[in-house]
Amino acid sequence: MLTSPEKLAAIRTLAKSGAAAGPAVADLIHLLVDDDPTIRWNAAWALGKIGPTAKVAVPDLVRTLKDSDALVREHAAEALGDIGPAAADSVPDLIAVLGDPVARVRRDAVRSLGQIGPAAKTALPAVEKLLSDPEQIVREAAETAKRRIAPGPPTH
Repeated sequence: MLTSPEKLAAIRTLAKSGAAAGPAVADLIHLLVDDDPTIRWNAAWALGKIGPTAKVAVPDLVRTLKDSDALVREHAAEALGDIGPAAADSVPDLIAVLGDPVARVRRDAVRSLGQIGPAAKTALPAVEKLLSDPEQIVREAAETAKRRIAPGPPTH
């Protein structure tokens, strides 16, 4: 179905299947370069919902962080976080996306760094800069990411 006119419905069904959709990862990677940005962002989103099983998609999702469509970039960033620590190789690329002109892309990139956790420690200076981002959604995501990347003792 991923090559049929119903491919969007198929992508969304795969996303709901989580890790069980692992066998479709290669086909979803192929859709990251589809002509239709709706297909591209849904493919990225579905890869994220598959989770760590989709680790093989990390290099393709990293390339997708440079897509001309902001929604595609946003969902590629989100997917890397959903893959979690298995996407640690994407940390330098997620750091680069923290300067994206679109707040939702910055938010999802910084969230993903937090979901990668301590393996994203090199991102801390860039994450800390976002604590003063003009957009509240970005500042809040940066605060959470900072705690996840460098968890410290609780403060009383």
